Parts: sequence; C-alpha cells; structure tokens
Amino acid sequence: MESHLEQSNRKITLSWASFVSKKKLIVIWPYRFRDFDWQRFELEYLTQHVEVHVHELIDALTPDFAAAYANQSEHPSVRRFSSLKEWRREFKKISKDAIIFTHVRPTNLRSTLISFTLRRANPRTVGFLLGGAVVPGSIDLSSRRAFESNLKRLYHFFRRNLLAVVMPRYVAIAGTEAEQRALRDFSRNTRPIRVGSFDYSQFLLAQKPVDSAHESAVYLDTGFPGFPRDEVLTGRTELISAKDWYPNLDRFFTFVESVLECRVDIAVHPKHVGRDHSPLFGSRNCLGGQTTKLVSEQKLVIATNSTAISFAVCFDKPLILVWSDLIESGVDARKKSFIQNFATETGAKIFNIDREYTEQELRDALVIDHAKRESYKRKYLTSRTDGKPNYQVLLDEVINAAD
Repeated sequence: MESHLEQSNRKITLSWASFVSKKKLIVIWPYRFRDFDWQRFELEYLTQHVEVHVHELIDALTPDFAAAYANQSEHPSVRRFSSLKEWRREFKKISKDAIIFTHVRPTNLRSTLISFTLRRANPRTVGFLLGGAVVPGSIDLSSRRAFESNLKRLYHFFRRNLLAVVMPRYVAIAGTEAEQRALRDFSRNTRPIRVGSFDYSQFLLAQKPVDSAHESAVYLDTGFPGFPRDEVLTGRTELISAKDWYPNLDRFFTFVESVLECRVDIAVHPKHVGRDHSPLFGSRNCLGGQTTKLVSEQKLVIATNSTAISFAVCFDKPLILVWSDLIESGVDARKKSFIQNFATETGAKIFNIDREYTEQELRDALVIDHAKRESYKRKYLTSRTDGKPNYQVLLDEVINAAD
C-alpha cells in the first residue's frame, strides 16, 4: 500500500512535470507516413513523454514513389514537405535540443546532406536498422562476408569512415543479422542500441489473444502482383502478371479450406489499405490494419515473403509459403530467393499454387519447427531477452538518458 508521504511526493512530481515543457522528438521519414507507422513506431506511448513532430519527405525526395501508397496519416503531428529547402527552414525552428529519430540513410547526395543537417543540429540522433525479415540472396551474412572480395571490404571500410561525420550517434538494431550489418555499414563512433524489430515489439505490446473459435486461415498479402509496390522506387519491372497468379492462388485457398474446414481471409498490406481488393480476391474477407490480431487468432498463416511472417513466428502459428511455376523456375529470381530463404529460416514448407497436393501433404506442413523459430527470433527479430518494447528501451537509453 502506498503511504501518504509517497502519494504526496508523487502528486508533487506530477504537478512539477506539468510545468516543465516536454522534450521534442523529431521523426524524419523519407516515405509516406501512415497511421500504421505511428503505431509501429509506438509514438502513442512516446507522446506521454515527448512532443512528437513527424517530418515526411517523400514529396521532396521520391515523389513518384507516392503511387505505391493508398493512404496517409492525417495526425496533426505529421508535416509534409515538398522541398528540402522548406523542410530545412521548419527543422531549424524546432530542432534545438531535440531528439531525432531518422530513417534516412546516406545513400546519395541529397540523403547525405539531410544526414549531415541532422547530425550537425543535435548529437542525439538515432538511426534504425531493424530488418525483421530475411533478404534475397545468401542468408548467411557471416559466410558471405568471409567470401567478400578485398575490394568490397575496402569499399565498406572507406565508406563508413568517410561518412562518419553524417552517421547518427546511435543505431537501433534488432537481431544478430542486423548487428553484423551495423558493424559493416556504420561508423565505430555510432553506438548500437539493442531493440526488437517493429513487429516483434508490437507482439510484446499486443494483448495475449483469448482462446477463440476462429476457424480461419490468413494470407499475408504484399500487393504482389496486383498493386504498385517498392518496385516503383527501385525501378524493377513486375515479372509476374495478375492473371498468372490470382486464379490459382484462389484455387489453392479453396483446397486449404476444404482440408482444414476453415475460410481463408486476406490481411491487406498497410500500403494498400483503402484499395479495392475484390478484383484480386473476389468475395473473400480483405481486412486492413488488423494483421497482428488476425495472425494471433487464426489457425494457419499463408504467405509469400513478408516481414509480417514475424507474427506467425512470435504467436507460434503454423506457416506455409506459396509460389508458382514461374517463380519456381526463376522468372522472378528475386521473389524466389526471398521465399526460399524464409522457408529455410522458419522451417516452413513451400507449396506451388500451380500444382495439386494431397490432404496429408498439407497436414504434414502444419508441423512447427520450434528450433528454427527460436533461431529466427535471435537472428532477425530481437537483440534483447528482457521483453522490453522498443519505446521503453528508447526512453531509457536515449530520451531520458543523461548526456
């Protein structure tokens, strides 16, 4: 029981805090900022401690990439800038003594100049290297590094040292793979802060689902190949057409439904919430903004490649992966590599939607490889063992830490 003295001291503390202005937190975001981003950056928790300002730079940096987004946040803390000159003017007004969370990496001249502006304005700048998923190509970064040419090693050495002046003071990292990439890409003066991936931290914050009677499976849609995606930014051509994907995907869903006596719902990708999915998925339930809840409650997760596979791992749900003849044959080698790596790392089986399978083959694929799941968490999802969500780690180690 709290004593009267403790209650009095707490009231005085709260009263005093109300007169002290909050520290400012400026989030620099080079893409379209959505309500989904506000949630996954845990800004609703941080606003209790800091005054949040989000600076969105997509229209100043890559305006063509805006076509990949069907929604944006209208939160009053979000400011959108159409030019870097306009952004610098506003940033200069509010950046004194602010903490900066930046998602801009010095990959070209403009992003390097932005990084320099941020670092010069305030030393408490935090970069993010959270990953949360496998990457195409080799999945063993340590082995890959062992076979790197001397020229490539020299490139990374000179790059991280030449760019040391624009590197953030801190970098938030999640998992051993991100830790190794941070050693390769960031200056030795950049201090690592060990956190969880965005999805892993959301899992920690999610209420434990009650036992439910949901007899459903969920497909983690990425918008492939029906909607514009990151290819708009990278310039890669879509190699698989909608007509070569969706009819047989639907047929595979029907097979799953008949075997498991359930329905398959669609978890809409956050970029595409607001778009009409019925031309792609017919009358199936297409649900946006509910991926964490859907995965936690359903009996099976189906995916191609998605960071949200993390939720299947965290909530201990059976996972199966799907591709097609065209992907398996290498027409889209990048997509094939992603899916293969997810299969290798999670232990999930891959089903080809252009082929027929037996009921037993599907049921056998529902067995979970728990050892691989634990390895996946360590490699890609978290660098911590204390169960702290990201906002608490950042409060403890950056925002409230003594300079």
